Amino acid sequence: MPNNHQRFTGINLHGSNLHGTGTWKSLCGESNEDIINVFYHVTGNTPEDWELGHARWLLGASLWYGEAIKCPTLDDYKVWLEHEYAGPPDEVHNGLRHDWRKARGTWLYPGSEDFWLASQRMMTWADEKIDRYLKLPEIRDHSDHVVICCSTGTRPSLNETPFNGLMDEQRVRAVFERVIAADKAPVCWCLSQEFFFQHLQGNHSKLLSHLTATAQLTADLCNFMVPFREMGDIYGGSQLKQRNDVVKAIRKGAPTIPIAVHERALEEIPVDDFAGVDGDVISLLQTGFETPTGGQNRPEDQVMQGSHAYDGAAGFVQANGRRMESWQAAGRMERHTNAVGEHSIPYVYASQPWKPVRTLESARHRGQILLQHGGAFDLSAGATL
Repeated sequence: MPNNHQRFTGINLHGSNLHGTGTWKSLCGESNEDIINVFYHVTGNTPEDWELGHARWLLGASLWYGEAIKCPTLDDYKVWLEHEYAGPPDEVHNGLRHDWRKARGTWLYPGSEDFWLASQRMMTWADEKIDRYLKLPEIRDHSDHVVICCSTGTRPSLNETPFNGLMDEQRVRAVFERVIAADKAPVCWCLSQEFFFQHLQGNHSKLLSHLTATAQLTADLCNFMVPFREMGDIYGGSQLKQRNDVVKAIRKGAPTIPIAVHERALEEIPVDDFAGVDGDVISLLQTGFETPTGGQNRPEDQVMQGSHAYDGAAGFVQANGRRMESWQAAGRMERHTNAVGEHSIPYVYASQPWKPVRTLESARHRGQILLQHGGAFDLSAGATL
């Protein structure tokens, strides 16, 4: 007779034609991981306790009471689930339908270490984990655009794991297509700074080639592209030619895709970044987490960056937008969009260096004020007006 543990988790190894005899073995263990994986694969959800209990019954507990095993194997249990949870055909989604000019993104949310900054790890995740991420409330309810970094290096503080997108192009396209099928539009973050230094050895020519090839690879699968975060960390304001080279490399690979430049905190985007680049270009601004939100002309919110004084983060966003409007009117750019890329961060771990932390609700309120002062969209907290 099976013991109590086997009673609830064991199944008969000898198949459906030999119910009631044979050796018992637990496929589930105390974590029920096998059951959870099958259940999630079929239903897209993690089973509740009562559903785990029912699965144990189906997989062998009924034998204790003299009844036949309902599902002799996990494959049989999968078939049973597919029949039990059968519903109408899935709606066909296409995330690229979302207007990038009104993009909503929660790039740095949620703060869970399992999913935080998913952009830097998504290429190395199993498909099931990507699906779980896309179903998180922070993503499902507050984002229609999702940042995906194609080539990454190693940076433990960001949980970044190494991946070279050009060495596995099939995987890159599969991840982008999976996000699109979940009704989210990918934002192609071509590579990370870590990849540039660790894998491209900081070589400018290699960088340009990698950007062009990545743009060609993903041009039909995203709504806009970003070369990498914080351009000024690699090429500062005195390296305008190299910065412009970067943007032109993407334009070479993707002739019509909108291109965004992301900068360091309170750094306005140089108009020369977009010199000779036609089509849509985007300032993807970073306000700094500690910068007061501003927007009310209060003395205590004023911040200085070099010789520039801003009415907090709102004044910074507004200033970049007005400056770029004047340059566009002068014919320096074809179409420019002023946007907010990064302004808030959640609590991730106790020793994190980025402060202050904000709940998503608080970050969305901050984002709304930034949109009221000239931001077209918010990729940081998914704020809308």
